[in-house]
Amino acid sequence: MPCDGLSTRPEVPVSHASSPALGEIPRRVPGVRRSGASAAAPDSELGRRNRDESRHAGAVRAAVVPRHGPAEVIEVRDDWPEPDPPGPGEVLVAVQAAGLNPSDAKIRAGGGRLGGVELPYVSGREAAGRVVEVGPGVDSLEPGQEVFAFFGWGARPGGHTERLVVAASALALSPLGVPVNEAAGLPLAGLTALQGLEALGARAGERVLVTSGSGGVGHLGVQIAVALGLEVIATSGPANLGFVRGLGAAEVLDYRDEDHRRRLRGIPYLLDSVGAGNIGSYLSCLSTGAKVAAVAGVPSEVPDGITVTPIRCEASSARLTRLSQLMTERRLSVTVQQVFPLEQAAEAHRLLEGGHVRGKLVIAIGA
Repeated sequence: MPCDGLSTRPEVPVSHASSPALGEIPRRVPGVRRSGASAAAPDSELGRRNRDESRHAGAVRAAVVPRHGPAEVIEVRDDWPEPDPPGPGEVLVAVQAAGLNPSDAKIRAGGGRLGGVELPYVSGREAAGRVVEVGPGVDSLEPGQEVFAFFGWGARPGGHTERLVVAASALALSPLGVPVNEAAGLPLAGLTALQGLEALGARAGERVLVTSGSGGVGHLGVQIAVALGLEVIATSGPANLGFVRGLGAAEVLDYRDEDHRRRLRGIPYLLDSVGAGNIGSYLSCLSTGAKVAAVAGVPSEVPDGITVTPIRCEASSARLTRLSQLMTERRLSVTVQQVFPLEQAAEAHRLLEGGHVRGKLVIAIGA
């Protein structure tokens, strides 16, 4: 397809990611310091809270997917077995909030990978909450600390429940002064965007195109790229042009405008979270030797000289810590369009599947 031509295919945000490692993000530390768990509450209160939370009640509330199908198949149950105590290298977390991602809806509908998990399963692959108990060998965390994580299928039972056990290597301390709902929406999309930018390897001052700049991955990708010193050009629908400009993009183009590709000739880097067809519509606009980070699918045909790297999100405490630092420094924020109680998990899935969510949807679970 010619660069000055056509395809006005709607961009709908998606998510998934993998890659190497980028240079350090220049650090700015505001007048705030991380305090230990004891600063959150007096010792007696904290001790009582941790003792209460450590009692295994035998069952937890959870959003359960008993079979593949539409959002209506989701059952919010109060009898899901509580996870066993954490083993070596693991942490028990009392979940306060959990993000919802396009991959959650896709897997529930039967179009994604279950990762070896059998039906029924608890949905959700990212969460934020408080450490209740640590397993043998975990020295970096302690009860009472606020944490967040992306864990894929590596947690027991899943993110949309009151408690889960997760590897300490997937956890990081939550950003200071950031509401838990925002922290809960960061891990999967934030890691995906960061891994995609790492795969591109762009240097400060170079131009990068971020498609669907108002979506979950896109709105974080814009901000992270700006923090890395890149010149960001983003695409968005007309209703979100101002929003994406406010994230720091140097230029925001309406993807529905048939002429917007004429302004993209010679782009060396593309971070795409829409899909293979969308990447295909921009290939002729890219420079020779361009690199593409493909979050939601790879085109079947790619011109010689252009490198397309599929991105699949990987759990990483180190990367999460970098993202947490950016949020603490107020250089990265998560836009949460709506927060749903756990009992409305199915409604959240329906809204997500409707497309054009600005930022993230989050499910509130615990206090």
